[in-house]
Amino acid sequence: MKRIYTLTLLLFTFFQLFSQRRYDVRFPLDGHMRECIIVQPSTPPPPGGYPIVYMLHGTSGDGEKFYNISGWKELGEAENFITVFPSSLSWCYVEDGIEKHNTRWVNGTVTESPCSGAPQDYVDDVKFLKLLAKLISDSLPVNRSMIFACGFSNGCSMIHKLSVDAGDVFAALAGSSSVLSQSDSARPIVRIPLWTMVGSLDDLFLVPPFTELPFGGDSILGYLQTYIRRTLGCQGLEESFVKVQTDSLHTYQFLANKPGEVAAPYLFTLARGMEHEFPNGTNYFFNGPRRFWEFFKKSVTVANSSINNGKAEVRIYPNPSKDDVFVDFLNFTDKSPIQIMIFNSIGQSLYCKKLAPTAVLQISRIELGEGLYFMQIHQGLKKSTQRFILH
Repeated sequence: MKRIYTLTLLLFTFFQLFSQRRYDVRFPLDGHMRECIIVQPSTPPPPGGYPIVYMLHGTSGDGEKFYNISGWKELGEAENFITVFPSSLSWCYVEDGIEKHNTRWVNGTVTESPCSGAPQDYVDDVKFLKLLAKLISDSLPVNRSMIFACGFSNGCSMIHKLSVDAGDVFAALAGSSSVLSQSDSARPIVRIPLWTMVGSLDDLFLVPPFTELPFGGDSILGYLQTYIRRTLGCQGLEESFVKVQTDSLHTYQFLANKPGEVAAPYLFTLARGMEHEFPNGTNYFFNGPRRFWEFFKKSVTVANSSINNGKAEVRIYPNPSKDDVFVDFLNFTDKSPIQIMIFNSIGQSLYCKKLAPTAVLQISRIELGEGLYFMQIHQGLKKSTQRFILH
């Protein structure tokens, strides 16, 4: 099966567009033919390989539509990263009491509202999107620690599902015009940064007699509290927030961990006057690709540096590693012990130790085994969270 996938990816057709290479990929998976557009920049990969950004379409859309209108492929060329535009399959679901049949990603927006008749044989779209990442990484020079996804509407619901089920592949997620479905809520495999944006005129969230989502003060947190609390629970976060606001954008940054949790940041933005749309800088002043890309890059930087103190530097090497890894504690000049905790990809604590600040820590691959791990380092007010891979 692996040979079939690799061969398919090597034999797909491509053509030149704006000096980029477009690859139209089709391959069978679980009885269905899956399709995707992959766009490689015209310039050589940066050190470490190309980052990857997925753009997931909304209901009735496909990869071609958001290849054309999202603005991601243009930014990918300018910033030198691969852009991916996959297509979902079509399903029957109930919306506003009416049975409809359209393209939709399989998440709670489909499975919680099934049509009458025999149950549908839903596919696993998380599996499809993870497999795409592997196929691209096996075929092109890719930075596997910089794989991101963005989504619109039902595609935004899908990135919320990925935040629960695919944190072992994706480093950060962002999207507009939808939220986390109840049936997709669970403790994540690995918590990763997440940013959700909703427009004040988005009819998906309007409940009569409201004709606009409340923009004044912080009343939106009460209006959408069910969805926001659901996401905070999955992210392992308290309800306290830092608010950044302009005349048009109110962004709530939830950053405080619940006790005992390895949390990840959640950002929620309310955009004044924005309708149910993906903001590409033309249909709304907010340039989604540009701003989300900055968020993605910052998320990776934060994950590999000190979170609370810029002078607290930690270096893990080699990373990824096929053998043991070593940890240097740079600029930890305080003489107090450094506390080290290591968690696996499902949040289980595997290692807890205190070291002298001059020590170099060696982590045994034999002791931990293969996998993705998170290391928390504490010394006084200094705190750092690092990600490393043993394979």
